[in-house]
Amino acid sequence: MPSEPMTRAMVFECLFIKGLNADGALANLLRAEGVELRSLKAEYPIQVLNRCVDATCAHLYPDLEIEDARLRLGRGFVQGFVQTLLGRAVAVGLPMLGPVRYLKRFPDYVLMDDSPLRVTLVQLGERTFRMEFRNEFHVLSGFMSGVLLEWLKLARVEATITTERHSPMSFDLHIAW
Repeated sequence: MPSEPMTRAMVFECLFIKGLNADGALANLLRAEGVELRSLKAEYPIQVLNRCVDATCAHLYPDLEIEDARLRLGRGFVQGFVQTLLGRAVAVGLPMLGPVRYLKRFPDYVLMDDSPLRVTLVQLGERTFRMEFRNEFHVLSGFMSGVLLEWLKLARVEATITTERHSPMSFDLHIAW
């Protein structure tokens, strides 16, 4: 495992190219953070992704609280992902899979990307869950909430998610519908 946590270019492609159609001033902001959208590297440090997300939040949603803006970008990532072949296949099958089975598989989906995220799901009730994120690097809880909310919406569920933060690297998402 690399000494610095990395994420794949696919995240940048789905969020910034497919989800947001970033160009002009936004593309310039990303370039200043070391990401050239027209020639993506294979992977980037997670801290670069975090800086790009926050720069995009400030640019697109200057009047929103940072966690609300990050949530919007998390949703935008999923919207971009479903424009890919794999994303379309996942989105089509999601209603049949259902929200509970999707949430139970989410930690495995994160690992399929060779992600260094450590995620554990705890079922508290029929429609109530706690998703625990325990990491050794800063994870954007608002972004992860947006990702989960958008996938659950595609599973035909309107969920609510609240965050209990333990540290910049450790938090729980409480999910219910």
